Amino acid sequence: MSTLMEEEAPTRTTEQQQQHDADFEEFTASAQSLDIHPKGEAEGSITDLKELTMGNSSVSPTSADDTKAEATPEESQEEEPAENQKPNAYVTPKDFELLKVIGMGAFGKVLQVRSKSTSQIAAMKVISKRLLRRKISYVANIHAERNILSKINQHPFIVTMHCSFQTREKLFIVMDFLAGGELFLRLGREGVFLERTAAFYIAEIILALEHLHSLGILHRDLKPENILLGIDGHLCITDFGLAKDFNEPAWGSGTAESTDKKENSDDERANTICGTQEYMAPEMVARKGYGKAADFWSLGCIAYEMLKGTPPFESKKGSKDLFRKIMNERVRMPDGSSAAACQLLKGLLNRDAQARLGAAKSTMFRVGGVAGLKQCQFFDGLDWQKLYKKEIDPPVDVTVDNENDLRHFHDEFVQMSLPR
Repeated sequence: MSTLMEEEAPTRTTEQQQQHDADFEEFTASAQSLDIHPKGEAEGSITDLKELTMGNSSVSPTSADDTKAEATPEESQEEEPAENQKPNAYVTPKDFELLKVIGMGAFGKVLQVRSKSTSQIAAMKVISKRLLRRKISYVANIHAERNILSKINQHPFIVTMHCSFQTREKLFIVMDFLAGGELFLRLGREGVFLERTAAFYIAEIILALEHLHSLGILHRDLKPENILLGIDGHLCITDFGLAKDFNEPAWGSGTAESTDKKENSDDERANTICGTQEYMAPEMVARKGYGKAADFWSLGCIAYEMLKGTPPFESKKGSKDLFRKIMNERVRMPDGSSAAACQLLKGLLNRDAQARLGAAKSTMFRVGGVAGLKQCQFFDGLDWQKLYKKEIDPPVDVTVDNENDLRHFHDEFVQMSLPR
């Protein structure tokens, strides 16, 4: 399943190319808001203004790349105003030992790395500026992903970003390493989940979405590949490359995202068609404005896939046929599903976004929103507070022998050569 972004752009005119270059320069200039700061022509242009934290340990590396420009005596004597001074904590690629490739994206690889200061294992997303320059429309997504991860900070079921930095050729985002790999692989190996297993993981996703939506953030690409399992058996949502933060102005004047409309805080709308086709909500397929309900449709697709083994809508005939099914085809409940499971799936896969479970407004006779979703019979007996605190044992044992055990990751990635 491939993630859908904007349609491919036609060959650029000279004027469009100039605008493209100007946009890329704007991105470089905006790096300060990303905590990714170019420093003159120094290739080792690294900075994360926050202390790099790994688990319960912290790292404040002070070394820089060999090519980092050295300050002259005159520069060293100049003192900035106190409010403009930056902590003496630089992070560079040399602060990490590269271990294995664990993922692949459109603009680079995701690596398993070890902090040389703490020996803690992390995941490092490496983004090629050379490739990114060819698709300037994606720059806004990189910008948004880093800002959103910073905003989320800490949540038990959302991946944590520890730092970001850059060199002349690449951007780097360092995040949690989750040894259990993708939920997609786990589901593929087991075929289907028992309902109690599905309920546990669906509930954790609900808690993550509840937090994201409370911050005004839509994920927009929720799917099993973007849900990772930790060594403790609990999950984390990852990959915010297509996420939308309604509290932030659209980056760049020429992106489709700049046409998003914002009404009131409870009914915000986006227009950009993006995500993975099998998990797209009908209102997005219909090119209508969509909001938080779109994430709950994707959750319904994931819940269905956990119980059936396949998404609710598939097609071998292409996107047009798949979208026709999403808009019109009746959802057939998975064989052997309980009445409670069917109620949940029908509620989440309601084509009426305003009536969809998780997004419907409360009435005199019905509890709406996430509270209504949590009250579904499918979750009877679940203590949501204990689940949030990870005080409930996961139904799945995620076993690894040591940090080099990558059995829960795709072999095709693990066997790739490390970038230089």
